[in-house]
Amino acid sequence: MKLAKLDFLVRYPQHLRRILQNHGVPDKDLQGLLADDAPLDSRMMRYRYGPWDPSYFAVLGSLIGRGLVEVTPLGSASGFGYRTTPIGADLAADLKADASFDTMQNRLALLRRHLDKSGTTLKNYLYELPEVSDTNWREDIE
Repeated sequence: MKLAKLDFLVRYPQHLRRILQNHGVPDKDLQGLLADDAPLDSRMMRYRYGPWDPSYFAVLGSLIGRGLVEVTPLGSASGFGYRTTPIGADLAADLKADASFDTMQNRLALLRRHLDKSGTTLKNYLYELPEVSDTNWREDIE
């Protein structure tokens, strides 16, 4: 659940900006997020626990199959999580060094700094947005 919420916030920078503002992040920290930034090409749909992309299973399977990501137990909670392998971490470092990913790096830094929360907390933040809460199941989120 957490991965899907973080993905939504990266894809929809205008919503990321609003959530950060709603939770007290000063505007000076949000200069890289433009209020009129459009979502990335791939839209997400509303599902049971908020935004969801049906391609997650294929994408995660592909990353696992290529040895870039591995499945890990969540410890005390039931279920599982994902983490990068050493090969995946090296590839991520290469992408981070590429200036064409600077905008994405800015968004990811804001997420880590201000929204390193549980999946449930992030879900609740997203439901503060009418674009999420008022959308019917399986409809694209604008």
